[in-house]
Amino acid sequence: SSLGVEGLTELMRRALSQMTYSSLCLPENIAARGLESIPNFYYRDDALKLWNHISNFVRSVVEYYYNSDSNVCKDSELQDWISEIFTHGVLRNKQSGFPSCFNTVDEVVKFITMVIFRVSVQHAAVNDGQFDYNSWMLNGSLLLCKPPLTTKGESSMQTLLEVLPDVGDTIKLVSAVWILSDKYTDVVPLGTYPEKHFDEPALKHMIKEFQAELSYLSEEITLRNSQLEVPYPYLNPAVIENSVTI
Repeated sequence: SSLGVEGLTELMRRALSQMTYSSLCLPENIAARGLESIPNFYYRDDALKLWNHISNFVRSVVEYYYNSDSNVCKDSELQDWISEIFTHGVLRNKQSGFPSCFNTVDEVVKFITMVIFRVSVQHAAVNDGQFDYNSWMLNGSLLLCKPPLTTKGESSMQTLLEVLPDVGDTIKLVSAVWILSDKYTDVVPLGTYPEKHFDEPALKHMIKEFQAELSYLSEEITLRNSQLEVPYPYLNPAVIENSVTI
């Protein structure tokens, strides 16, 4: 059955207590799970390329404003920002590895890269394929009506049907993942900044370079997918949104 509000709150509490900074930084996460050598792991390959492109772009912008570590340390607003995240975001959990202050330009670049990556690339990876895969309820039901059997050889078509949701609940779940996966009419692609917050010519040039890198990667992924029986399109920069829009 559903976890309910109390169950969901407990699940989130446990997840937050176990969340680490390194687990949110893709290269470290991939290495920690030993996923470097798996062949044809398209999520890993596409995501690492995107992480590097985002990191290079972020470094260019950050170094434009902070040309030394001392400038980072002296920026009180920047320090207040990361302190608030450490205090209210991870509840001062030092074991999480989250920074409570910034001491170097590299630390700022890494943190901002992580934020941008999570709300764009990572969100696309976990969100955009929900309907494609979960509309077939056996792939990953969001609701179980009974605990699944734990002993091999005891399952049957009847026990399977008793665990899975009925037709009415299945329709509701499929509708939900369709809404979550669907693109809106006002999509803002990754690397696009319609608000035009940056007026400096140098910053505009950095944005154009970033967009060009994403365009090249998009062409590369499109070509690869055209040769696959089951393509992996979710991390094509052309379909990744600039941030979470749900």
